[in-house]
Amino acid sequence: MNDLTIYHKKILELASINRKSLEINDFNFSKEVKNPLCGDLVEVRINIINNSIKNLSAKVKGCALCEASAGLVVNYFSNKKLPTNDFMEHFNKWLSKIHDNYPYELPEELKIFSPIQDIKNRHTCVKMPFEAFFKSIKNF
Repeated sequence: MNDLTIYHKKILELASINRKSLEINDFNFSKEVKNPLCGDLVEVRINIINNSIKNLSAKVKGCALCEASAGLVVNYFSNKKLPTNDFMEHFNKWLSKIHDNYPYELPEELKIFSPIQDIKNRHTCVKMPFEAFFKSIKNF
């Protein structure tokens, strides 16, 4: 598998949309996560009111995979109730191909990262925005 395969059209479109998005300034939870190996950096900001995510931003300094994943975090979790804590467990198992079938607990949109399943050294790029999101709401 090469970069052309993993950086397919949907990934590049999602990354482009997230790059153009604005950081929110009205937030009550945030988290910054850095990949010490490649230097990718993700900052998630969340405004939570009454157990609902009212606004969310995820800014990235990194590769298109990380940027696309951040865009998916924003698109999927915005204007929703707080998610369950087992999301990352299901995501990690799917990404590592531990699940035989796609977990129903995960959004269908994550399937755009299917080509990454076989490239373990790129898993962190895809997981970082989700990890930042869940770490930011951990103590809510």
